[in-house]
Amino acid sequence: MASPVIAFPTEAPGEITFIGNAGGDNLFTVNSWKFDRLENLSDPENIAVTATLDMTSITCDWKDLERNLHKKKDYFYSKKFNTAQIRIDGAEMQEDSNYLATATLTLKGVSKELPLTFTLTGDGPYELDAHATVNRRKFKFTGNGPKDEVPVMVKATLEE
Repeated sequence: MASPVIAFPTEAPGEITFIGNAGGDNLFTVNSWKFDRLENLSDPENIAVTATLDMTSITCDWKDLERNLHKKKDYFYSKKFNTAQIRIDGAEMQEDSNYLATATLTLKGVSKELPLTFTLTGDGPYELDAHATVNRRKFKFTGNGPKDEVPVMVKATLEE
């Protein structure tokens, strides 16, 4: 079943990038995304966040690869799965003052939990800097690429 059509703002609230490796590192950017839920930003241990990503907006410098990302089933197949979602419900403060959350990522119709480390600074608006590693094989990515572990970085400005 295809993803629903969602209206995205003209400007994303920040930057979502990841490093894919198909023989060499390539930086990919999700250019259109939005927050659907932002709660308890002043209390990260009880934070509640849901973000929806427009997977048709992914770009990279290698244009042949970019086209394949969108139309091939072994990559994002955004022709069918045009959105992805990240959900966070609570986090634990770590010794290094970062927070660790168990995020649920829904991608290509598959939902999996993954650890996400983040910092949240400011007192409104807040600056978010988050990092996670996604195993692409868990989300039905079968396309070539020597690395299955994909680092994902998020930088955003959050306002409740």
